[in-house]
Amino acid sequence: MQNPFSMMAESIYRKLKPAVFKKKNPRLAKELSLLYPLDNTEKMYDCFQIRRLKSIIVILTAGATFAAVLHLCSGMDRQLAEGGQLVRRESGEGDYKITLRASTEDWSRKIPFLVEERCLTEKEQEALLNKLDTLLPDLIKKENKDLYHVTGDLNLMSFVEGYPFRLTWSSTNSERVDRNGNVNLTELPEEGERIELTARVYDGKESASYTYEIRLLPEELNEEETFFRELEKALEKADAEQKSRNQIFLPGSLLGNEIIWEENRINSSFFLLILTFFGCLFAGKEMENDLERNCKKRERQLLMDYPGFVSKLRMYLSAGLTMKNAFVRIASDYADNPVQKKKHYLGEEMKMACFQLENGVMEEQVYREWGRRCGEMRYRRLSFLLSVHLKQGNDQLLVLLSEEADSAQEDRRGMARKAGEEAGTKLLLPMMMMLLVVMFLVLLPAYMDFGGI
Repeated sequence: MQNPFSMMAESIYRKLKPAVFKKKNPRLAKELSLLYPLDNTEKMYDCFQIRRLKSIIVILTAGATFAAVLHLCSGMDRQLAEGGQLVRRESGEGDYKITLRASTEDWSRKIPFLVEERCLTEKEQEALLNKLDTLLPDLIKKENKDLYHVTGDLNLMSFVEGYPFRLTWSSTNSERVDRNGNVNLTELPEEGERIELTARVYDGKESASYTYEIRLLPEELNEEETFFRELEKALEKADAEQKSRNQIFLPGSLLGNEIIWEENRINSSFFLLILTFFGCLFAGKEMENDLERNCKKRERQLLMDYPGFVSKLRMYLSAGLTMKNAFVRIASDYADNPVQKKKHYLGEEMKMACFQLENGVMEEQVYREWGRRCGEMRYRRLSFLLSVHLKQGNDQLLVLLSEEADSAQEDRRGMARKAGEEAGTKLLLPMMMMLLVVMFLVLLPAYMDFGGI
């Protein structure tokens, strides 16, 4: 059964060919004719365009599908219910962060908010007290520059990761900085105010205490900033008052402004569609680059096969075969070689030449076209020699072929040396890295022995 994408690509190509694909790409047509000399170039060109169109359709389908799924998923699992209620997770399921958008008639702003898990009742707390792990530490300065330039709330954590301690915070002025890190800058003097924060560490009993001196600086707030600062405090107050509830009821109005709550979710579906578009362009271009790489591979293979081909041709001519029979015999050798598993471009060109000879095409024309199809200068020169000496006998041609074989063999050794030098250059970086590793392994014990003296 034919692939549905292949059927779709072929149908689209047939319909668009008169308008869109009417003008051929000459470079692609030439490369396809070089790589597939025995096949119909027109048909191979159509097959190539259909394959490329199929790749683009597959990428478009996959990208559009994933974008649609991502868009649908972005609308599911919402934490904000109707009526301004945030769903609080059960105890043990962990906290989660949510980005809310608060909108009034005049203002709108995104507010990041941490919804903590539901607090345990006294009975639950007694049952699970020994099972609780400590939480992650964090910097207390939060978004402030440092503790001597405090213009916003502090992040006073209650637990430290990796230590079985509980932290409680207190300040010399709880009206300015409370134990939760909320900072009140109302009516703060221009020179600021210095306050000491004390952290007490408990492990069943008080183990230690630390004191930090902070400096509060006044912050100029406009009407909008004042509103959203008060709104953040209202959120924290609602969270604190509804710790044991399954939902948090968000304030519906503040300072005479009605608030419309929306959940701000990141939708990456558009970005995925853009990636899909560029993926289609890349796939089409990569297929053209693949053709170009195959053509370069063909050139290298023809150059490597040239000395052996000239030697075989000279050997068969020396044995008394005619030029035509020598070509047929060499083509048969390439076709019957069981070791040669990969595609052999010189063998394909030889088959093409034999087909022309069998169909009555003049030998001189066959040899010239064979050299032209091979493309390399050596093959062009050889085809010229064969066509010129076709009617002059094999004696002088054998001398020329002998010289040509020696010259080609020398060129092949030069190409082999060049390939070896290129491989050595590519291995230079791994060898340097291995040398550094060996030096490190040799010097490390000596350094450790020296450090122990």
